[in-house]
Amino acid sequence: MRFSCKVFLERPQQAVVPPDYRRYLLSMIKEAFKKSGSDGEDFFENMYSGNTQKPFTFSAYFPIESENGVQRLKGEFFSFFFSTNDYEFLMRVYNGLNKVKDYVLFGQNIKEVKHFFLSPERRFDKETVTFKTLSPFLVRDTEDGDYYLVPQDLIDQKEFKYAKKGVSKDNVIDSLKKNIVSLVKRYLSFDYDENNLMITLEKISLSPAKHGSKESKFTMTLPAMKGFVRIQAYPEVLKLIYDIGIGARRSEGFGMLEVVE
Repeated sequence: MRFSCKVFLERPQQAVVPPDYRRYLLSMIKEAFKKSGSDGEDFFENMYSGNTQKPFTFSAYFPIESENGVQRLKGEFFSFFFSTNDYEFLMRVYNGLNKVKDYVLFGQNIKEVKHFFLSPERRFDKETVTFKTLSPFLVRDTEDGDYYLVPQDLIDQKEFKYAKKGVSKDNVIDSLKKNIVSLVKRYLSFDYDENNLMITLEKISLSPAKHGSKESKFTMTLPAMKGFVRIQAYPEVLKLIYDIGIGARRSEGFGMLEVVE
């Protein structure tokens, strides 16, 4: 399940979109949870009191005008996209975004959020689908969660503090499979055999992403990737991947996918 909407700011031309914009959008989502109903604060506390997985992902499209290296919003609004497999999450974000007027985002108050469009429910009736990335994805090292995996040929001559060295494309695919198996067990409640899962990475390129915590103001550069991901799996597994994304940090704005064939 997913929807899109347009976020209007009071003085959009003065809004500076930072490289680590995802954490600001995540703060907007958290604010939406809090305003989603009479129990919104309790819902937010339950979701973010511990390090628990959240069943959603998101992305955004910003019309940008660059001025002396500063990225400013061009136009009156930017487009926001939200996807989840949980109806309650969908409705809480929708309800909350309708109440975030005057919330400060990118240095400007939100004027209004409107033009909501609920996408038709995507059905999967075949077992092989090619996805393209709407937001870059991260593959966490299953042996050391502080590091991420990127094929070595993509990061030659580049230094990433959080990228494991000497990684092959097969290593990346194996970790993605483990991630999907874990998601299936958590959200679909059955054990999925990795042998029934095939993944091919096509036209994959490095897409470094500034990211961090708005609260701590700590920023890091993560070795994210973008491109096409071809997956063979049960239709219900493909639907889950479409709804909540792929890889690590999905609920922080990574790993949102769209079907291309």
